[in-house]
Amino acid sequence: MVTPRPLKLKAQVGALGKKSVSDVLPVARVWVDTGVFHLDTPFDYWVPAEMAQMADVGTRVEVEFGSSSHEGIIIERAESSPNTGNLKQIIKVLSPNPVATPETIELFRLVARRWAGSPYDIIRSAIPPRIASVDKETFPTAIANFALLAPVPVVHDKALMQERVRVFWALPPAVPRHKLIAELVAARAKLGQVLLLVPDEKELSLIEDELAEYISLGSMARLDGHLTRSERYRNFLRAIKGQVDVVLGLRGAVFAPLKEGATIVILGESSESLHEPRSPGWNARDVALIRASDSKTNLILAGYCPSLEVARLIESGWLTHVSSKTRKEVVAIPQAMGELIPDGAFSIIRKALRNGPVLFLVPRKGYGNSVLCRKCRNVAHCECGGRLELVGAGEKPRCVLCHTPYPTWKCNWCQSGEIYLAARGIDRFTEEIGRAFPNFPLVNSSGDHIVETVPSAPSLVIATPGAQPRTSEGYAAVALLEGLRFFGHSELRSTENSREIFFQSAAMARTSGAIFLAFTPTHPIVPALTRWDASPLVRKELQEREEMNFPPYYRFVCIDMDSKETARFQSGLLQAQREGRIAPEVRIGATIEKSSEISRITLSVPVTTASALVDFVHELQRRRSISRKPLFAIRVDPYSLT
Repeated sequence: MVTPRPLKLKAQVGALGKKSVSDVLPVARVWVDTGVFHLDTPFDYWVPAEMAQMADVGTRVEVEFGSSSHEGIIIERAESSPNTGNLKQIIKVLSPNPVATPETIELFRLVARRWAGSPYDIIRSAIPPRIASVDKETFPTAIANFALLAPVPVVHDKALMQERVRVFWALPPAVPRHKLIAELVAARAKLGQVLLLVPDEKELSLIEDELAEYISLGSMARLDGHLTRSERYRNFLRAIKGQVDVVLGLRGAVFAPLKEGATIVILGESSESLHEPRSPGWNARDVALIRASDSKTNLILAGYCPSLEVARLIESGWLTHVSSKTRKEVVAIPQAMGELIPDGAFSIIRKALRNGPVLFLVPRKGYGNSVLCRKCRNVAHCECGGRLELVGAGEKPRCVLCHTPYPTWKCNWCQSGEIYLAARGIDRFTEEIGRAFPNFPLVNSSGDHIVETVPSAPSLVIATPGAQPRTSEGYAAVALLEGLRFFGHSELRSTENSREIFFQSAAMARTSGAIFLAFTPTHPIVPALTRWDASPLVRKELQEREEMNFPPYYRFVCIDMDSKETARFQSGLLQAQREGRIAPEVRIGATIEKSSEISRITLSVPVTTASALVDFVHELQRRRSISRKPLFAIRVDPYSLT
């Protein structure tokens, strides 16, 4: 017997009845969240009379698009529409609270064009999802009544307290940077609203706790993933209503609505964490630069060393460089025989251990990251092609890729079974440092085991970059081990990142603390740390980049596509260049295979004429969308070119 299937009724949407249209500005221009790339232009809708007051600029609405309803945002109210066809009416206003201002709407437009995206790609990162229960709460427009809870210490440089500022502040050493930034934010808050952006939640929480001494919690609002969806949406509405004087957040908070005269402060502007991984791949620093391009918004970038992009703006005079004039005791001794700590450094470290903890910064986590034959120095490989590593003392080699163990490993070349570690990991460093300085507590901070703080008592603290524990009085000494390995990476930003790591770690030494480098003393990082000024290094690298036609003087556009399309696409680009649709100075790179199916073609052009190329790529993507072809993965100025 066959069981009959239950009947299902097909849902049909009936036509909406026509409502009377508003007498004042009856047309609303709406960005509609269609999810279709080429439908990124605004569409006009009639505003029903009953919604005339609620359907304000920046308000979320529901509109009919095609045969279904979609969410949209009103970006303009107008008297008429150039559309000669019959306009549809707005179905309903989804929220009584505007979530965008004219300034942020224009910012969405500029960012979408700068990174070859669509406005709604930006809006999804910029505006928190709507929470209906929060929308029912009352958010009255705030009255200016800001007052500090306690006097703020004098900010280190008067240039940071000018009414109109666009500066890079090179942070001084020996003072925790979260304390410096909190004092700066509190001082700037007396002049107007402040938006603070930092790379990670840990730093944000430290600054928030420090700020609580000067600013009431009711005058601050966080916008980051640490909050629940309701808390984040509530704080966003408080910010747009002007109820908060200080907004704290991660990269997405860069789009927060601000009052005229507000100040954007970014700590660690060179951090990769400030780059949005989702399409279209904007970064918070450059979005802030767009916001500060007029006289209505101030900008303070803070860090120990400027990124090359910021250094170029300093060289051009667009940004002012505020330095921290000081000198540090720096000793550099090379590792002549590959030893972990050169002989001349032992007395420095022993002396420092009498007064407090010593920080050792090492380049890698793990134990033994590269296994070689002790006899012939042949690199140990697995049958799959991966290199072998040691994961701990007493452990046998294993493959880094497939994790196959080799309990009786023999060299393929000389058949010796003796192992030599060419690249130590932090666990091996901890063993060797503990033997070199016995009877002191050992702290290992890296990977999944990051130690937040250590006491001021003498101890040996071994950490990888980004995992350095804090100590209340600063370290008695900071030792940067295997310095050459920090600067030895082939990645384009390796030198820039290594500079910041060295300065950030050295800044954790107390005022009287020593800084030791296991490095050649002729390397320019040594005098830079001594004078606490990275400017000569940055200028030299800028000159090299300009000669090589690399960022920040050239804008790079990376386009990933199906490998089968690359030949035709590249020939099409060359044809467009011959016809003048692409400028002659645009360089079309060779095809790079990223995988068996995906390849990349990179275009580069001087930044002064880059907007035309980005517009061309954006239009190309729109036409692919119209033709229903798979979209390219486009990144404009990605963090890494590799």
